[in-house]
Amino acid sequence: SPSPLNAQEGRSLESVLDEIEKANQNFASMEAEVTYTRSIFLLEEEEVSYGRIHYKKPKRLRMEFKPPRDEVNIADGEYLWVYHPQDKQVEKYRLGGSTAGEGETKEMDFFQFGYEGSVRKARENYHIELVSGSGKDMPYVLKLTPKDVEPPPQYSEIRLWVEEGLWLPVRMELYESGGEVINRIELRDMKLNNPLEESLFQFALPEGVEVIEPL
Repeated sequence: SPSPLNAQEGRSLESVLDEIEKANQNFASMEAEVTYTRSIFLLEEEEVSYGRIHYKKPKRLRMEFKPPRDEVNIADGEYLWVYHPQDKQVEKYRLGGSTAGEGETKEMDFFQFGYEGSVRKARENYHIELVSGSGKDMPYVLKLTPKDVEPPPQYSEIRLWVEEGLWLPVRMELYESGGEVINRIELRDMKLNNPLEESLFQFALPEGVEVIEPL
């Protein structure tokens, strides 16, 4: 059994990453309540939205937010649809690209590491540090800094909060514009590996809604 000192200090980065890899292999699906906070420091603005998420490997996502965000994100394995009901518009992105230009967006980025991707792939794209945490009472916080890639990534830093035992991210922060903008996603009441209907992850285009395909 670990000594009190070791228990207090918690695990090494390698040990945490090993546990995340194992949890990822056992993970098939998840549903949870989600809180999305976007903070813009220069404008002293903070927008908080609440919603629900359904997620299923591979690359199936449904994330619905009530106002103020008022948005539905659906990934069907091939495309990500970002639907804004009030504007009667939906943005359509192709999934699977490694660069922002190929349509990867922040909502899917959240799940590339810890839920969908592999630790090996994360190491290829990011420098990973363990910045705090000792386990159950204090989740491990991983700091991911992108390696030099072209075009430069949207996020200058990503932080993941990982709980001992669960070993999947329960909170994430995505830093834009040198940290001037922070996107925070927090999950709670998670239910893992329940069967989820495929119809949840199909976007049926409502009448009168314009499809926009950003470059």
